[in-house]
Amino acid sequence: MIRRAAIAALLTFAASSCTGSAPKTDAERTVNDPARGVRYVVPQDWKSYDAEVRSRSGSMLTLRVYDLVDADKKFVAGLPDTLMPQLLEWAKWYYIVEGEPTRTPTTIAGVPATEITYPIRVLKRDPPSKVVYWVVVRKTRLFVLRAAFPAKALAEDEPVLRKMVETWQFLETDGVAN
Repeated sequence: MIRRAAIAALLTFAASSCTGSAPKTDAERTVNDPARGVRYVVPQDWKSYDAEVRSRSGSMLTLRVYDLVDADKKFVAGLPDTLMPQLLEWAKWYYIVEGEPTRTPTTIAGVPATEITYPIRVLKRDPPSKVVYWVVVRKTRLFVLRAAFPAKALAEDEPVLRKMVETWQFLETDGVAN
């Protein structure tokens, strides 16, 4: 009797799984993060949690924000150059860095920024990929965005992630300009 019930349940599950309905997708959505002073649009089917956005294939964007009020003035004046050793260290912590970075001036939300791209591999036998940092100083805060792509997802996910970065907005929070 128990066996028949289990078989019936299995057949019901199998039948309902074959209805041809599409899997549920996550819609595009806006994330407001007043603690970090940003707003951005998360692409459809990407997951977002606590300053990290990931695609289904493993590409990700992370955000770190630093207060510069009491920072060393020479360090701040030298940005992004003074941050380059730290960016390289972060890249080497997770990946095999295979060459010198490329630097490109850009803007994020209308604020001057620097894009720094390192050629990487996750493992020596893996195809090449890249990790991209965007460094932005806005008023008294330093914003560091990091995008990383599995080699197999680079071609598909990079344009989507770059479009997300284009949606970036800086917020005025708690009555204090960031």
